[in-house]
Amino acid sequence: MTALLREVAAAARSQAVSSALTIAMVAGMCAAVLLTTGRAVAAEQAVLAQVDAAGTRSIVVRASEEAGLTVALLDRLRGVEGIEAAAGFGPIVDARNAAIAGAPPVAVRPAYGVIADRPMYAPQHPAGRTALASDAAIAAFGLRDGSGGITTDHGEDVVVVGGMTVPEHLRFLEPLVVIPSSSPAAPAGDHPEEPLAMLVVLARSPQEVAVVEAVVRSLLTDAEQGTVTVETSAELAEVRAAVNGELRTYGRGTVLAILAVSTVLVAANLLALVIMRRRDFGRRRALGATRGLIVALIMGQVAVLAVAGAVVGTSAAVVGLAAAGHPLPDVGFATAVGAAGVLVAVAAAVVPAVVASRRDPLHELRVP
Repeated sequence: MTALLREVAAAARSQAVSSALTIAMVAGMCAAVLLTTGRAVAAEQAVLAQVDAAGTRSIVVRASEEAGLTVALLDRLRGVEGIEAAAGFGPIVDARNAAIAGAPPVAVRPAYGVIADRPMYAPQHPAGRTALASDAAIAAFGLRDGSGGITTDHGEDVVVVGGMTVPEHLRFLEPLVVIPSSSPAAPAGDHPEEPLAMLVVLARSPQEVAVVEAVVRSLLTDAEQGTVTVETSAELAEVRAAVNGELRTYGRGTVLAILAVSTVLVAANLLALVIMRRRDFGRRRALGATRGLIVALIMGQVAVLAVAGAVVGTSAAVVGLAAAGHPLPDVGFATAVGAAGVLVAVAAAVVPAVVASRRDPLHELRVP
């Protein structure tokens, strides 16, 4: 293997012009893909991130007291295909920091289900019911240590025992303070008949929003008309799917075209190299080199040059995009482009390598 690598390096140095052309072709291919499709992919990721930030997967159900919506609905949603998470919130009550006179009120909600992969369950505290608060709510209460006592407008004492991470689809509830159930059993716990004022369902993907919405609506048929509203992001999900589909189609076609042209150019360059080095290959065959060795020599030379070209082209394209202020594709995409460049070059070398290995050594040595 070491001897083969030395031969590959020596062959690449001896054919400086051909080697430079191979490096330039692979570098150009990688740069062209990154500057066109890579730029489009980066723009797609930025657009989809903005669309997703608007909550393309969330379904929000708001209910009045007359709707009769209860925590039992969460149990009925468990196991429904296409639902990633579901959380229910009871009627809002204002609460204030018990230690600050005239403190501003902050909305507090009973919570059921799962929020940010955390079941809404908290053990009883000696001082009363417990609550979890987001960073914004803790700041609004003025709790310096992140915990402390608060008092609701109903005169109930509640202890904020810690903070909580608010997922993106629940950010519209900020500042968020929730009073979890005191029972660890099931989302509804021991309170299946407690009322819900809001239900937030997160679909597993934007494409499943419409299906999940239909399931949720089917479970609301008992509610009186006008007492329940359903807000969904189905339109945003359709926009997301359309944007994603259009950009992927464009990117795929561009990449295939660039790869096809690069394959032809690399193959043509290598065929010319084989013709120029036919006497060298003839001597090697006459000295006992096998056809497999000739193929390995050419393929190894191309692989080394292609790696160099991929590094140069990818680096140049990334620097160019960054300098121009354009969005950059992620590391995975850039790496995939470089790997594709190497694979295309090696694949293009197969035919020239086979041609070189099948040349008759006696005939080639007679060629002046």
